[in-house]
Amino acid sequence: LFLDDLQWADDTALDVVHTFLSDTMGSCVFFVGTYRDNEVQIGHAIFDLLQKLETSNVPTTKLSLTGLDRGDLNKMVSDALGLYPRICKSLSDIVFQKTKGNPFFVLEFIQSLQSRGLLQYDSSQKRWVWNTDTIRAEEITDNVMACFGTCTNESVIGYLSESPEYAGVRNGLEGAISEGFVELNAEGSFKFVHDKVREAAYNLTPDRDKKQLHYNLGKTLYSICEGKDVGNTIFLIASQINHGKEFIEKDDTLRIPVAKLNMKAGERALDGCDHKMAYFYFLAAVSFLPDDSWESYYDLSLRLNVLMARAANSSCQYDEAELTLQRICKRARCLQDKLPAYFLLVTSECPRTMHMTSYDSGCLGHPNQAYATCSSILTQLGETVPETVTTETVGDMIPETLRMYSEVYGDDWLGQKMEDTTLCNIIKFYSAMASAAYFCKPSHMVAYFVSKMVQLSLQNGVCQYTPLALMQLTSIVIRIDNAAFIHRIAKNALALSEKFGSSGEKTELCVNFYMGAGHLDSYQLGANQLRKAFSSGLSSGNANTAFYCASHGTHFSTISAETDLPSLLLQIDYYLRLLEIYKSEMTKKFFLCYRETVSTLIDRGQSTGIEAKLSYGDITDPGIGNKPVLEVFYFHQVFRNYWIGYSERCNHYVQKCFAISKPGHFFIYVIKFYHGKKFQPLSRLTTFSPESLKYSPLLINAGLNSLDMIKKQANYSKSKEVDEIIASMKVVASQSESNFRNKLELLEAEQYGVTGGHNRAVAFHAYNTAIASAQKAKFIHEQGLACEKAGFYCKRMKDNVKSLMYFNQARECYEKWGSTVKVEFIQKELSKLM
Repeated sequence: LFLDDLQWADDTALDVVHTFLSDTMGSCVFFVGTYRDNEVQIGHAIFDLLQKLETSNVPTTKLSLTGLDRGDLNKMVSDALGLYPRICKSLSDIVFQKTKGNPFFVLEFIQSLQSRGLLQYDSSQKRWVWNTDTIRAEEITDNVMACFGTCTNESVIGYLSESPEYAGVRNGLEGAISEGFVELNAEGSFKFVHDKVREAAYNLTPDRDKKQLHYNLGKTLYSICEGKDVGNTIFLIASQINHGKEFIEKDDTLRIPVAKLNMKAGERALDGCDHKMAYFYFLAAVSFLPDDSWESYYDLSLRLNVLMARAANSSCQYDEAELTLQRICKRARCLQDKLPAYFLLVTSECPRTMHMTSYDSGCLGHPNQAYATCSSILTQLGETVPETVTTETVGDMIPETLRMYSEVYGDDWLGQKMEDTTLCNIIKFYSAMASAAYFCKPSHMVAYFVSKMVQLSLQNGVCQYTPLALMQLTSIVIRIDNAAFIHRIAKNALALSEKFGSSGEKTELCVNFYMGAGHLDSYQLGANQLRKAFSSGLSSGNANTAFYCASHGTHFSTISAETDLPSLLLQIDYYLRLLEIYKSEMTKKFFLCYRETVSTLIDRGQSTGIEAKLSYGDITDPGIGNKPVLEVFYFHQVFRNYWIGYSERCNHYVQKCFAISKPGHFFIYVIKFYHGKKFQPLSRLTTFSPESLKYSPLLINAGLNSLDMIKKQANYSKSKEVDEIIASMKVVASQSESNFRNKLELLEAEQYGVTGGHNRAVAFHAYNTAIASAQKAKFIHEQGLACEKAGFYCKRMKDNVKSLMYFNQARECYEKWGSTVKVEFIQKELSKLM
């Protein structure tokens, strides 16, 4: 396997190379990788790869390939022309001067000399002849183009041609084309035939002169293009002129124009979602500002620093972002000018809290710090923020908010734009405060702030934060008994967002939708949409929300078998590698939990779990007191333990899961399907009460796990309670047909089969209905489960023929799912029947 130009590979790609080469269980492989040592700096990931390979005991040989020296080049020319080295020395010296000994360029140059008649075979002398003075005067190619990289747009050449200094650049390029060094591609751009040709041409300019050459080109292009919309050419202009920083700093008249040029380049990079490039342009722009810029160029300094902080935060330059935001808060003249910095501080603090294992006070990312900052800002904006709120107060606010929505929502309200910027900022900071409260305050405080946001919007008109406020409301208040109404609110919020939302805000809307009302839609559709939202959020710089989307999408994929297990494992490992870059410790815990589940379902982690634990860590400690992680951790313990047949352990984690989960949440009904629990009567949503905040479930023998336990104990006295569980599942299935219909039907089939149903026709119909529903929903794992349960029913009925048929169907489903554990389990049952 040969990979060229490794200097351009990112950390993730090189990690794949390391994983591939260090896999001692794989086949033998000979790997050759090349990189240019003049294009990598200390700290480049290529050096980490070399060190990791050495640590992993991978035999590695390093070779350094440099250009030919004068003596070797003379021998090469002598051999090519069939002449003594002393005769060729005059020619080889010129070739060395032109090519710096680059072997590829040497051959191309000699061939071009021959094709143009400058190197000819004289039949009378029976040898090759040349004129050194004529060759010495020749140019290989215009090294102006080499300054721009491998490819140069026609428009750039056109701009340069307008200047007296570079008027002949087009003629030079045409000569380079005829010589075979440059070609005109289909897009109309000039392109070196090989990047080594460009490298050789660029190196013809002495190092001491390169900065000046770049700077002169940049200045020329800037003077010609100033005031024009030059598109992406602005990147090239800014990059060229930035080479001359030492010249710009000596000329005060250039500082501000060049700073503004870099700001425009950075803004265009942001538009293209290249946040890292944008950060470096903004950083360059700030470096060109004079020392007193906050006094002499206040508006420019403020705007540049805000932009730089956003780009730094979006490209994982967290320390730089924090320093820049602190500088803004210190130097900005008024609260209104500080608000963008404060908002970025608190919205980057809350998500980064999720990535920290300790909540030490004073650290960036502490939710209490973000919460306190929001409270202070809202107070300065004229809001009265209570230190605490009673559940009774929230219990009154939620139905009042929903009532206001029902009365106000319509075309008149949608056309009423919120003109008061202070109110917009108040809603904006209430949103951030709700996010902070999610991690550090009782859950009813989150409901209070979200209700406050929605009420302000309903009273004063819509703004860009209104759709998110509505969506956050739906994720908080949705229950089985109001699901359809809340789903309509969520859909309306999505429609409203089209008027305002950037891709980052749409990512937040997406994750909030699937945390609440999206449970009525297909889990498989949700997994797909959340993956798209992840990509969109990451490209727009909203990495924290993007990883929320990835987390929920992976959760959906796991429980719905939207992706087969081995492919899902690869996806999870991809996210884990990214999280190493984004330093997201708590989000990493979610994915480790998912990985443990998937790995267990494939082969109990025997061949798929060890490497991840070594590379990424383990999920033995989900974070005590960290409710979001605990909920996922306990849920997946229930899920995986049911599937591998650990009934008692499943029961243990059911109790833990129900103790901290919201009553009425849709995932509760997934657990009820696999194990079974009976809810205490739920307080109606419109009478939000303390009891609805504390969930105290009663465990009963229901759900599949409990029905299995009934079979083992032959205790049918709980059939009435089983009826109650099935009745509640009917309500859920009526609201979320695609996710719960097959589960309801399998529970009904199992109830009939386990509790003494001996009418085989009725039983077969029930199981076949459940199998067909799972197949329609594309839940391949639950289709296999329904076949498995039908097989065991037939086995109890002594019908080995049908039992074999159902078990074979189950095995086929589990093979498609990718669960070796379940395939082996079914295979054992089949062997007993044969």
